[in-house]
Amino acid sequence: MVIRLDDVPEIDEPSNHLVMRRLVDAAAGEGDLSVTWVRLSGWHRRLRTDRSTRVYYVVEGEGRFMVGGAPEAEVRTGDVVVVPRGVAYALAGDLTYLVVNGPAFQSGDDVYE
Repeated sequence: MVIRLDDVPEIDEPSNHLVMRRLVDAAAGEGDLSVTWVRLSGWHRRLRTDRSTRVYYVVEGEGRFMVGGAPEAEVRTGDVVVVPRGVAYALAGDLTYLVVNGPAFQSGDDVYE
């Protein structure tokens, strides 16, 4: 299966200063992982998920991740950030990234703190 970014509808999430496109969605029967393309311009609220490990791949831009109690980490194009399940985190910047959830994201997984 080939998924073209431009064929997937954009979803606005103004509370987190982002727009996203769900590229691979388990709810649509597309497997055990989910993949979402995101464009962030600002601050994403602190959250955690108790269900999935999340992997962020920075496609373009620069920003910061605050994961658990670790020091704030600067990220840029090509970097990967792993957020273990159950660990609270936040991010900020002008970034385009892919976020992969394993197991796949389901509605209600995000717990905002």
